[in-house]
Amino acid sequence: KLYIWSSDVDFAYMDADVKFWGSPVTMVALGNKFLVSHKFIFVAKVKDVAAQTVMLMVSADGGRTFNAAQLPTEIDEKSYTVLDTSEGLVMLHVNHGAKEAQVGNVYISDDKGYRFTLSLPNNVRGTNGDCEFDKVLSLEGVYMANFKETKSSDTSGGVDDKTKEAAEESQALEEETKSGTEVDKRRAPKSKAKEESVVRTVISFDKGGAWSYLKPPRVDSTGKQIECPPDKCWLHLHGITNFHNYAPFYSTENAIGIIMGTGNVGPSLRFEPDQTNTYISRNGGLTWMEAHKGAFIYEYGDHGGLVVMADDVRKTKLVVFSWNEGQSWYDFELSSMPVEVDNIVTEPNATSTKFLLYGTRGDTGVMYHLDFESLGQALCKGVWAADSVSSDYEMWSPSDGKNTEKCLMGKQVTYTRRKQTSECFNGEKFERPVSRKNCECTQEDFECEVGFTRPVGSTECRFADDGSIKIPLSCARNDHFFATGYRKVVGDTCEGGWQPQQVSVACPAKPMSKGAWSVLGALGMLAVVLAAVNMLSQNDRVKGIFANYGFESFGAVRYANIGSKAPESALDSVGTRFDADFIEGDQDDFDAPQLMNYTNDRDRDSRDRDRDRDSRDREETRRSALDTASEAVPRLARPPGGGPKEEDVDLL
Repeated sequence: KLYIWSSDVDFAYMDADVKFWGSPVTMVALGNKFLVSHKFIFVAKVKDVAAQTVMLMVSADGGRTFNAAQLPTEIDEKSYTVLDTSEGLVMLHVNHGAKEAQVGNVYISDDKGYRFTLSLPNNVRGTNGDCEFDKVLSLEGVYMANFKETKSSDTSGGVDDKTKEAAEESQALEEETKSGTEVDKRRAPKSKAKEESVVRTVISFDKGGAWSYLKPPRVDSTGKQIECPPDKCWLHLHGITNFHNYAPFYSTENAIGIIMGTGNVGPSLRFEPDQTNTYISRNGGLTWMEAHKGAFIYEYGDHGGLVVMADDVRKTKLVVFSWNEGQSWYDFELSSMPVEVDNIVTEPNATSTKFLLYGTRGDTGVMYHLDFESLGQALCKGVWAADSVSSDYEMWSPSDGKNTEKCLMGKQVTYTRRKQTSECFNGEKFERPVSRKNCECTQEDFECEVGFTRPVGSTECRFADDGSIKIPLSCARNDHFFATGYRKVVGDTCEGGWQPQQVSVACPAKPMSKGAWSVLGALGMLAVVLAAVNMLSQNDRVKGIFANYGFESFGAVRYANIGSKAPESALDSVGTRFDADFIEGDQDDFDAPQLMNYTNDRDRDSRDRDRDRDSRDREETRRSALDTASEAVPRLARPPGGGPKEEDVDLL
């Protein structure tokens, strides 16, 4: 077994058809490990032995050609975990050797399997390589995952202090339980608090193209209102890395739309037993309800029509079950002696009503066979008349809740399932009718192209600026360029509707030329000089020097009075009349300035005619005024004995 990456190992094959084994044919030099999954072959190729870094080689044609995985970052790749390849693309968890060793980034590929884009950062992983990332087996394109919030994105506050306090409590409790059995040590309740961190659960309805938080139930299993901050109120469930304490989120292929998990409602995942409850969803993770107080281990039977649970934290005598998908629960006594239940299992297809429960009582292992056929429930009927009053079945289509057509992966899939209120069994031979039809495309049918990312809760692809997109030459003369930000999710069958457009990306800041640096330097020096001059000008001593500069040569000049009497003031010297009005009345006789208009001859002739007409009008007005005035003015009479008699003459 390989414990380190080695340069002495290659990935090779030998032809089995040859009678005598020949020489091996090397397919990938330095290929240390490989995996065959569906149509893909993965090989981890050593990149640097000293740094213990590797690169992933992928083949989608049976090994004829291999391509290096194109990840959007150049961070060292320490190890890989292939999460899923069942839906025509590769979901890959990459450990980049970050300071936080128990996280890695989740990348999703195109249909070729080697061009990857970032789907979910900081996905939680265990020391053995297990990742808290799981497919909802009963539905296409639905995945759940846990990720750690970074300090920069976390807004809950106080997480580090809580973690420190929890660790101190855990250490004290571990000292008390050292003398107990291995089971007691494993089930020590507050030892879970030591692992507490800012972990949150998200769900994707489009193969990792976009992620959103789980919607919390409004009330608990007792009908009491659940109180939590509205802006930080989500449901969080435990994953596979903590399976030794709590059951992880769980689904099966034949239990359509049913998902169960243990966790809590609040800003982040909690690890205390008194904060952990059991939850169930019957619509593919869209909405959730609290099934039972406390942490339980669970299993499905009868195509999801039967759910069986037992306490997973404390010793118990009871088994709890429901045949209406968690709407009501019934219990029966398993034994007179309490048992620490490890697990409940059934046959792989989850179609039976028979279960096995196993655990421990002290240091002794125990196992129980549970047969629910003894309940005597009748078989359900009316599968081909679903939604009718007489039928025990209904029609149901999964949805992400964002459109009214109830579409996922570009199509509306309609399942026939038992009504929640029908207390009957489907039976092992039940065959579920399914119908499909395509839908119009929406933004949820597209994932981000290489070089673009989506934050949790958003469908907008934003430029990542991670170096995966080469800056075009057009940025030398433009301030932005256009790039492809979206690509259709592999396997999505939507038609028409929303289609992505090219995304405008700002060009990086252009470096300055030598000439620009020279100009900038000159301006800087000038600014320094001006600043120095300004500072000196504020100094009184310097101001005195500059203010009297040049007057030394006029020291012998004497002043004399002009005239016999010197004016007492400057105003007296110019004869200012302080008693004069600012505007004399005779100023009114001056005509106002006239605006001169320089036009062509025609305009000038027209202007002359208008001026002559105005002159005649003023003349007539003046004469009329004189005539009017002459009637009131006395006339001079002819002197007596004067010359011949003439008409009287007006004064005017």
